[in-house]
Amino acid sequence: MKNIIYSLFVVLSFTTMSFAQEKSEIALSQGKQELFDSKESGVYEFTLVGQTSESIAKSASYYTQYFTVAFDDNSGIATITMVENDKKSRAVIMRFLTAAGARHVDIDGTIVSVNEFMVDYL
Repeated sequence: MKNIIYSLFVVLSFTTMSFAQEKSEIALSQGKQELFDSKESGVYEFTLVGQTSESIAKSASYYTQYFTVAFDDNSGIATITMVENDKKSRAVIMRFLTAAGARHVDIDGTIVSVNEFMVDYL
C-alpha cells in the first residue's frame, strides 16, 4: 500500500513539473475572432508567460523588416505590428514565437502547435 501511494505521489509530482514547464511554451492569443481581425489590421497581441522585455527585444530584433514588437512586462502582452501586412510577413510571426520560446498557441482554450497556427490563422 505504501508503494502504491508513493508511486502515485511521484507520478503526480512529475506531471505537475512538466505542466509548469510547458506553460511558458504556450502563447495565449486574444481569440479566434481577434486573430481574423488582426489578419486584416496587421496588429497581433499575444500573452507570453515568463518572458522579459530584454528577451523579447532580442527575439524581435531578427525580424524588424517584417514587424515591430512592443512588450509590456507587467501583463506579458506582446503587440506585433506588421510593417507590410502580407502573407509572407505574417508567416514570420511563427518564427518570432518560436524564438521567444513558444511552441504552442492557445486559441479560445484550444492549444495548437505554432505550425498549425501559421497554416490556419496567418
